[in-house]
Amino acid sequence: LGIVRRNGHIITDPRRRRALYLSLVRSQFENCSIIWRPSTSTMLDKLESLQKRALKWIFSEENRSYCNETYIHKCKLIDILPLNLKFILNDLLFLHKILIGAAPISLPYYLSYYNGNSRLRSCHLDSLSLVCSLTPRSGISTNRPTCPFSKSFFYRAHLLWNRLPFELRQIQTQPTFKSKLAKYLWSSIDAENQNDSVASEYLNCV
Repeated sequence: LGIVRRNGHIITDPRRRRALYLSLVRSQFENCSIIWRPSTSTMLDKLESLQKRALKWIFSEENRSYCNETYIHKCKLIDILPLNLKFILNDLLFLHKILIGAAPISLPYYLSYYNGNSRLRSCHLDSLSLVCSLTPRSGISTNRPTCPFSKSFFYRAHLLWNRLPFELRQIQTQPTFKSKLAKYLWSSIDAENQNDSVASEYLNCV
């Protein structure tokens, strides 16, 4: 980002600065993100702070402080997803590609579609929901998954997938799914109450 800012100072058009950032900086974060993406809010915040600095440069507001609501607003103006949602988008796009048979790999043995059988009286799962036959170990004090398996791609992606609306999971074409998913993620952002957004729920489940 520093190199882009130093060498691109003569460019003042936000659209061109946006193109520079996406092609030279953000592309580095998106490369193979389904493998290496951070799983803790601390690491996500560090990456998000870098994008926040990039947006200040894009809008020529480097001396201005961005609160979280302002940051989300600027992301919408320039049509750049916050990094946490971009990681979610990449996870779901690759999982969808696997499910429709467009990827040279298949689901692991421990994941399958829900067959209608549940021990619970009320179950929110449907025919397009994925169920996992393995259960990650939980921390004694937190009662939340703590083992590496709970942070793996297939486990976290199947949780994200099950949270999507049924009509979105029904889509079979990749371009349409990508477009609808991006709109859905944008709609999940509530600038006034970020902690209650769908995106925040996603992060809590992974």
